[in-house]
Amino acid sequence: MKIASLAILASLSVAGCAATTPPDVLPAFNPADPVMGIHDAYYRPVIADYHHRKPADPQNWRRLNEERAPANPGAGS
Repeated sequence: MKIASLAILASLSVAGCAATTPPDVLPAFNPADPVMGIHDAYYRPVIADYHHRKPADPQNWRRLNEERAPANPGAGS
């Protein structure tokens, strides 16, 4: 067990001393670079779809389900 853990530790230390660095995958972002461009900012209202609702009393849930059910009662879902 000690030999396996020492071998793993040795391989990790050798891999850490690699001569080359990994390539850059993403370009470096520099906000002062005019070539990078600027994203347009636009206004989105947070409460655009707000509808005021008042509390309602409990209702008969069977009647509510039947009102919203398909027209053919044997059709299933």
